[in-house]
Amino acid sequence: MSGRIAIQEKAGETTTDFTSAIVYLIPKSGAARTTETKAQIAMNGRAFVPRVRLVTPGSTVEFPNQDPFSHNIFSTAAGGAFDVGTYGSGIARGTQFRKAGVFPIYCNIHAKMSGYVVVVPTPWHAQATADGRWTVAGVPAGRYEMHAWHERTPEVVRELEVPASGVTNLETTLDARGFVLLAHKNKNGKDYDATIRY
Repeated sequence: MSGRIAIQEKAGETTTDFTSAIVYLIPKSGAARTTETKAQIAMNGRAFVPRVRLVTPGSTVEFPNQDPFSHNIFSTAAGGAFDVGTYGSGIARGTQFRKAGVFPIYCNIHAKMSGYVVVVPTPWHAQATADGRWTVAGVPAGRYEMHAWHERTPEVVRELEVPASGVTNLETTLDARGFVLLAHKNKNGKDYDATIRY
């Protein structure tokens, strides 16, 4: 099945890259079987690359440091908190994400670094391309709960029936008009040191 994500924005704002948007299908008939995988989110140019990584429960995500200086990646999210410690260029450390959920990740050194690991309990999932289009292959016929997520919008959930012939050109609009960017705390729950150069 396939479709496209659109995002409703505040006046004067436009989304030009939809690769952070995620779509996944939960079967109404019961739990779906998933396979653990290994994935990476690199630190490059004081940014997470990619900013959003989609995995399934039990998967391990590694964080290779491609910058010429140190990073300390962490999350304080319930059910997925971790701290891989401080390490330098050319080194990779990782952690396993055992539960489904959305887990914001940050660097304890660089306050502007933020990203997400999104863990979904289903093999039927996709991350959108830059233009918002997505494809999920091999979806069996049946009833599903379709979830559409983006870091700046409330998640949209809808029920749909997938026929044996599949579903194409499914349009989903997310609403980012209420999004407000909030500063996050460091791993100790305190404000970042403003004297440290980003």
